[in-house]
Amino acid sequence: MARTKEFDREEALDRAMHVFWDKGYEATSLSDLLDAMGIARQSLYDTFGDKHALFMEALDRYETHRVGKLQSCLETAPSVTRAFRDMFEAVADESEHEKRRGCMGISAVMERAPHDAELAKGIAARQRGLEAIFFRALERAREKGELPPTKDTRALARFFVGALQGLRVAATADPKSAALRDIARITLQALE
Repeated sequence: MARTKEFDREEALDRAMHVFWDKGYEATSLSDLLDAMGIARQSLYDTFGDKHALFMEALDRYETHRVGKLQSCLETAPSVTRAFRDMFEAVADESEHEKRRGCMGISAVMERAPHDAELAKGIAARQRGLEAIFFRALERAREKGELPPTKDTRALARFFVGALQGLRVAATADPKSAALRDIARITLQALE
């Protein structure tokens, strides 16, 4: 007779995500994961597969939440240009701890993408997805007259994806820097 799982899968996944986010893939041991998730080794394998499969699922959970927050910002702000300003300023306004922790996706790319084709492919797809969200928002902004009609919204969407990633890296490296606000301010001039 099969045993019933005695843990909440989503809660365990969330805990694993935080361990990977804090330590990275390579520095996270199986013991770290089992301790944080509160499960036995066999339960991890039966439920999530191996460490890599768990990492990929945890990363997907992180990215889905992050993109959802950005999309919500774009949909609820009084204007698209205001939404972009809010997104970039939010990074500068984070606590020092949040800035130092950085973006799990960017950390994963830097650590794993050169030798993990599955991860690189997934991150590239997520970047294209974020670009599409930004593109649709910028198209709406142009239709409403918030953006000059001559703006290349596809190129602008790509620029904002890269700029947001760059700002995150800068914030991780030097969370107290006044340069973060300058980076955000100059980046947002692309909307003028």
